[in-house]
Amino acid sequence: MFLQELYIKQFRCFEDKKILFSKPITLITGDNGMGKTSIMESIYYLSYFKSFRTHTPVELIHTSAESFFLKGLFLQNNLAFLEQESQHTIQIGYSHKKKSIKFDEKPITSYKEVFSLFQVVTLTEDDIDLIKGAPSARRAFIDQAVLIAHPEALELYRTFKTILQNRNKLLDKHNNFDALEFEIWTQKLWEMSCKIQELRKKMILEVQYQVNNLINQYFDEIYEVTILYETKFMHQYSEFKPFWVNSGSLFEQERFAHRCLFGAHLDDLIFQIKNKKARIFASRGQQKLIVLLCKLSLSTIESLNQSKPLFLIDDFISDFDKIRLKNLIKFFSVCKNQIIITAPFLDSNVQELFGLIDPERLSIIPLHEAK
Repeated sequence: MFLQELYIKQFRCFEDKKILFSKPITLITGDNGMGKTSIMESIYYLSYFKSFRTHTPVELIHTSAESFFLKGLFLQNNLAFLEQESQHTIQIGYSHKKKSIKFDEKPITSYKEVFSLFQVVTLTEDDIDLIKGAPSARRAFIDQAVLIAHPEALELYRTFKTILQNRNKLLDKHNNFDALEFEIWTQKLWEMSCKIQELRKKMILEVQYQVNNLINQYFDEIYEVTILYETKFMHQYSEFKPFWVNSGSLFEQERFAHRCLFGAHLDDLIFQIKNKKARIFASRGQQKLIVLLCKLSLSTIESLNQSKPLFLIDDFISDFDKIRLKNLIKFFSVCKNQIIITAPFLDSNVQELFGLIDPERLSIIPLHEAK
């Protein structure tokens, strides 16, 4: 996919802004407060119908307004006939605590209806949580990779969420606890967890391979990254029956905690460098590089690259040293995905390095004042 045009009205610091994207790589520069991240946020909002900075839509409204409006015009390859492209629009309005969403001028209600067409991968300073943060950040990353490759798996995740909610409701009951119903919901949670875990583990192997391939190609084999998958209580069993028979103490803990203590919603990814946990032993520069390469690997995995998600890299690379930045720019110059990058300033060093990119592939948009 390729985003051609973005229209922003009364969103964050912008009263009225139109941006045209004509080349595969766009570098947006400007001082803090000029709206670089807000542009990235608006593109993300058009894909997921939510922000990556806040859960409260009213915070996105410009200070002088009572509503906001976003519209994106993009090209999508026809996967059956790759030489053919179709043009689509997504628009979102928010007013009086309600969203109005249209795809090609037709109302829709969920991002699931357009996710397979307009896919966005973001990389921000907060993504260091992929290494240092809670397990939820790592699950979110690998689940996004799975869903980009297999949009049909959205239904699997939705079913899992429903099962988890129903089992938690049962565990929260103080009276009238039905043992048979508990076994049924436990088996369903086990089965759905196994399916999600299988998808995740396959994707982890692909991500790990591509990350190390990028390291070998662009960073002189400086180290090898391994990614381990960690489950709670389930790893000892390959079938449900022995799990059910031998997990009595676990189920007692769940009754006491009033929530599920096993399942795909609790699993974690462990990133390692030279067989040591990156969260503990890697430097911040190494951690940032691992995060960046994990995200960029989604452009090199064959099953993902058919859909060509858009990459938004928001002020993440400006503090890399010159050698690493030069290597990253070499990768950007051959990447087949559209990439939008923000940087706080365009000094002579950064300008020189981005000058390595073919001018036919790069455009630079300076932001002087949000309008």
